[in-house]
Amino acid sequence: MELPTLLEQFRHHVGLILGDVMIDEYISGECSRLSPEAPVPVMAVGGTRAVLGGAANTASNVRSLGGGAILIGRVGHDAAAQQMIELTKGLGIDFRPVMDQSPTVRKIRIVGHQQQLLRLDYEAADRTDPVADQQILDIVHAELARVSFVVISDYAKGFLNEQLTRTIIRSAKAAGKPVIVDPRPQHAAFYAGCDYLTPNWKESLGLIGVPDRPLTAESAGEVGRAAAHRFGCHVLLTLGAKGMKLFSPGGEQLVEQAAVAREVFDVSGAGDTVVAAFALSLASGADHSTAVALATRAAGVVVAKLGTATVMPNELLRGEDGWDRRLVERQELRGLSTRLRGNRRRIVTINGSFDLMHAGHLHILREARRQGDVLIVGLNSDQSIRRNKGPGRPFVSQDDRAAMLLALRDVDFVHVFDEPTPNAFLAEIAPDVHVNGAEYGENCIEAETVRAGGGRIHLVQRIAGLSTTDLSGRIADHVLQTTPARTPPG
Repeated sequence: MELPTLLEQFRHHVGLILGDVMIDEYISGECSRLSPEAPVPVMAVGGTRAVLGGAANTASNVRSLGGGAILIGRVGHDAAAQQMIELTKGLGIDFRPVMDQSPTVRKIRIVGHQQQLLRLDYEAADRTDPVADQQILDIVHAELARVSFVVISDYAKGFLNEQLTRTIIRSAKAAGKPVIVDPRPQHAAFYAGCDYLTPNWKESLGLIGVPDRPLTAESAGEVGRAAAHRFGCHVLLTLGAKGMKLFSPGGEQLVEQAAVAREVFDVSGAGDTVVAAFALSLASGADHSTAVALATRAAGVVVAKLGTATVMPNELLRGEDGWDRRLVERQELRGLSTRLRGNRRRIVTINGSFDLMHAGHLHILREARRQGDVLIVGLNSDQSIRRNKGPGRPFVSQDDRAAMLLALRDVDFVHVFDEPTPNAFLAEIAPDVHVNGAEYGENCIEAETVRAGGGRIHLVQRIAGLSTTDLSGRIADHVLQTTPARTPPG
């Protein structure tokens, strides 16, 4: 099955995800001095953000990939529970909170200069409430008929106990729904009867009760086979930079998938992404090899992001054979906008020539990406640039300019337009936010079209002295200064 076809199938499937839900909070800033009170850094707080974590991050990834998600989790009677409800609602997750007296699980990470300095955990691992367990089972039994798969996301924060877990697995199996478990070693006895386990290397060692050992191709095979034999189910062994291996219930290695080479910023929540992509792929009819390959690709995307994050279908199309699928034609724009909004994505646009790419371009693109979830760049065609700036421009062809833009982490899609202004492009997209340089002002040429579509203008201060015109002028001066003068003949 071709990748675009498989990704399109995701929207036809709903997953039931249950387990330990939590809020992941990030407080970020800059550390430039030590405290006079103690030998610790002082951080000037620059921003805060909160995202869904644990089982809720798995549900977020199912939604961001285009599937539907019903989420069951236990929360307290506190402000964090309300925050959880608001975050899930904003992402289109059908959250069924079960309330108890324990606090909602929160992990607060203090991040300075993109380096985690400290983590604060609010949790209560001992949740023993038979009434809550029955509420969970009532929801499971009511929703099993309309879901395609069940994910049990175990973070050992008190949601699961052995009886509850086994009952959920039996009920799902009786309804013909595959069960995928993201496990914890201390709960190994809980998972009998599941269809898939997805441990990482350390978890797999704990599940079979063996001490730590080096990860090699040989040891991974031995451990994967042992886990499959012990639990009598498929085992998807996630091995970080060494990729993934899938084993059959009988211990046969079915798939070996190399990791996708990426710059790794943060592995937080990568396992949640793997489970979401793998489950949706299987539900959509993919074979094991395709499902593992897609899960590997999804993991490669998400570890390149800072903090707990999700992956979107367009990000899975990136690569040597996929970048051009993000080069969107005019007739595709409205459909793209509709699909993104259906997934509750906030759309940001920006337009320009992006000729002779420089640091000023990177600055405004990065600022634009921060305004939403998806950045679509309207790129002036060669013809449009010649009409606006004369026959000597552009210096770089539109195909090469598009390729360079799509190679950037901040850019999701590019559309090349021939018109003198981007308004026709913007009318099709109707962005939530359109970004422009501050020198053009709030009443820029795009403003009326953007506001008519319900969006707003966001202005970014450009970096002084950085423009293609300035850069080309400096290049011309340098050529003149370094080219030897020629003596006229005769």
